[in-house]
Amino acid sequence: MRLSSEIKIGIIITIAIAVTIWGLNFLKGRNILKAENTYYAIFDNIGGLEKNSKIFINGYKIGQVSNITFAANGNGNLTVTLGIEKDYKLAVPSRAILYDADFMGTKAIQIIPGESGRNHEPGDTLEALVRLGLTDKLEQQLTPVKNKAENFIITVDSLMAAMAYVFDRESADLLKASIRKMENSFDGVEMLLTHLESITLNLREHNEKLAAAMSNLESITDSIARSDLKETINNTNRTLEQTHLIMEKINQGKGTLGLLVNNDTLYDNLATLSRELDLLIKDLQENPKKYINVSVFGKSEKKDKK
Repeated sequence: MRLSSEIKIGIIITIAIAVTIWGLNFLKGRNILKAENTYYAIFDNIGGLEKNSKIFINGYKIGQVSNITFAANGNGNLTVTLGIEKDYKLAVPSRAILYDADFMGTKAIQIIPGESGRNHEPGDTLEALVRLGLTDKLEQQLTPVKNKAENFIITVDSLMAAMAYVFDRESADLLKASIRKMENSFDGVEMLLTHLESITLNLREHNEKLAAAMSNLESITDSIARSDLKETINNTNRTLEQTHLIMEKINQGKGTLGLLVNNDTLYDNLATLSRELDLLIKDLQENPKKYINVSVFGKSEKKDKK
């Protein structure tokens, strides 16, 4: 059966379209003639990962990224659809690691299969991890250096401002005056050090005397420690207590001394008696014959009167 020209043209166009589609996918690294299983991985940041990015196991390409969409929970995470050829089974728990495939920062995904005897089912979500690339590592290492450089620049700027202030004429004069004062202070310090050296020399020369004095002081301290100082203090306290009791009794008018101190009548009587004794002694001195009857010749006073 002969085909018409229209049918032939249609078949040719269909084949051309199919070849074109296959060629485009082949150029993208995707073989549409091979069946794939679909898995998922959720990342909070894909770092520039694109559709048709390659998927590797141990450095061998087994698939590519089919699609990238935002997660349905609306938290900003990204769901990456992984198209992996059916010939490759992923043991539980497999992990999908996002990393830099080259120095240009091209992103790819590496599958690290698990070690259990059970495989993931198509449609499972794999554990997602991110491995820092060279650019990220350089950024982490250079960031502290950058911060230190900025701080250094700020310090240098402050130093230059201070130097500009110092080299001002007025400030320079103040600096010179301060330096002269420091020189005078150094002279005083030098003199003080000289005096300290002299004191140290004297102490060194009298070291034996100081040692003897310390030994004597130690002996005195030992003697005091060996003496019954506590008993002496106790006796003194008892004596003071007894003295206090005696003084209380005197103040209360008890005893002879208490009566003498507190009884005004006894004092007055004693004073009166003292005055009378004085008068008696005075009268005795003035008129001794009044109290003493002595006869020179042995006669009595009565006979003389007769």
